[in-house]
Amino acid sequence: MAKLTHLLSDIQIRAWIAKGEPIARSDGDGLTFTLSNAGTATWVLRYRIGNGRRRELTIGNYPDISLAAAREKARAARVAIDEGRDPAIEKQEEKTRIQAAWTVHELVANYREKCLLPAGFAQETIDCRNRDYDQIILPYLGARQIQRVTSIDIVSMMTDCNRKWSASKRVLTSVSQLFDHACGLKIIPANPCTGIKLSAIKGPRPPIRRRVMLLEEELRQLLPDIDLIGTENALAFRILLATCVRGIELAKAKKEHVYLDRGVWWVPDESVKTRKGFLVPLTPPVIEWFRGLIELSGESSYVLPARHERRRRNQGCDTHVCQTTLWAAIRRAFDRHDLEIRRFTPHDTRSTAKGHMRNMGVSREISELALNHTLKGMEAIYDVREEIPERREALERWTAFLCACENGAPTPEFAKPVRSSNVVPMLSAA
Repeated sequence: MAKLTHLLSDIQIRAWIAKGEPIARSDGDGLTFTLSNAGTATWVLRYRIGNGRRRELTIGNYPDISLAAAREKARAARVAIDEGRDPAIEKQEEKTRIQAAWTVHELVANYREKCLLPAGFAQETIDCRNRDYDQIILPYLGARQIQRVTSIDIVSMMTDCNRKWSASKRVLTSVSQLFDHACGLKIIPANPCTGIKLSAIKGPRPPIRRRVMLLEEELRQLLPDIDLIGTENALAFRILLATCVRGIELAKAKKEHVYLDRGVWWVPDESVKTRKGFLVPLTPPVIEWFRGLIELSGESSYVLPARHERRRRNQGCDTHVCQTTLWAAIRRAFDRHDLEIRRFTPHDTRSTAKGHMRNMGVSREISELALNHTLKGMEAIYDVREEIPERREALERWTAFLCACENGAPTPEFAKPVRSSNVVPMLSAA
């Protein structure tokens, strides 16, 4: 008895799609039209090889593949089945062959499209990764097939690129993440970067620069004359020091996120290293410093708009200052010998704030929150507050201390370290 075929029509298929209910309808001889809950219309060929279990071959989606084209492809697949071949296995093998032929250049393009996105990385990280790919990884490995890249190739690249230790570490991370992506695509079974030790290539890591905690005497010397780095820079420095944020978070601050009437500043996800936005309490002095910057910013949407025509031209008409602007101003002041204290960087404002708050009796957890460090363990899971009163109180104390240093006022009582007695009572001998 002949098998029934060509049971479906385009009119039926369009009606099913318009109705939107999931179905599976046979066109005969194994060819089946399916419609999923999500509305995806797909052609599937169901068949058996000999007396084995039933198998399926996905032919493609409708309407990309029409009813007539689906029948033609099903016919060609049945010919292969009659010859003892398995079209599903052949399709997978072909897919594997195509992936195996990928070059590193194609892998980088795929990784950029799928993974290297603002939702997963800070813009600074994206820019660094792209520089690593464009300047080092692609020139060295771009034309090679992914499956042929070995750990020896990676080590040779790391040696030849002649970067310093920290830059080499970043390059190794960039290439390792790239080949992790290749593993996820099932192009390679293992990452060729696994087991590579940078210390074997570059020697031991150089000593990490120790963060500076500016002492009270240094703050009392620095803050009264801080305007010598420029009015905008001085206001930005005061805000940076008092709010404990990172420099890039202040550089990217938009006016629409600064709520002076409520005394808060929202730092959005895209500006944060951890990709999780947070609320910064603003004390009265900080509100006034922000108000001063906003008055100086003109029509820009940014609190600290770009000051040079070249940056505005390269980044767009309305953009923020470069994250190194404040550091450059401080460095110039040191080079001119206008500052007679220990050299520091804008990032040292965070270690300075951390140290003084701890001396004031602020707990480790609250001082960590003030710096927007991620809490660990159960505390991080259950404390989901945006407005944290303890954080505001800590920043109020810290700002009051800074204002006393700038204005030459006495040290507030709460900022004076508690001196405990060095006398330890001894128990009499039994």
